[in-house]
Amino acid sequence: MLRYAARLFLGLAVLALPTAARADADEDAVREAFTAFQAAIKAGDPEKIWPLLDSTTQAAAERSAKILRENYGKAGDKEKAELEKTTGLSADELGKLAGKTYVKSKRFLAKHEEVPGSKITKVMVQGDKATVFYTEADGDKEKLPLVRQGGKWKLSVRVN
Repeated sequence: MLRYAARLFLGLAVLALPTAARADADEDAVREAFTAFQAAIKAGDPEKIWPLLDSTTQAAAERSAKILRENYGKAGDKEKAELEKTTGLSADELGKLAGKTYVKSKRFLAKHEEVPGSKITKVMVQGDKATVFYTEADGDKEKLPLVRQGGKWKLSVRVN
């Protein structure tokens, strides 16, 4: 009986190894996605930011871009100049604004301006969802959700 129990325990331990290894790999991948987001935000580079965002965030950016583009098209010269200043986007960019360009606007970047100088304090992975807990340089404790899409971890961030 003791021998059977030992074999059962060993068998269960061996089965748990791949699960633990996958959890570690997922945590590492989540950390990498967050680190890439930090660098992309710091650079203000939409080509680097866009592929790190989940489809829900991208759709929200597209909606915000459409509203801003339409408002810009209806605005007078004074209002257009003000929108250019407050968004940090050129007249040409605002006239053709899409989601990918929106993520380089001051509106988007300002919401995430403290991410680049932050330190990850904890990562939680639950299936295809994860949360990165981090501390900003000023001591504020924040968190960002991620989701697995297409086998990659993507950030699910606020756009508006």
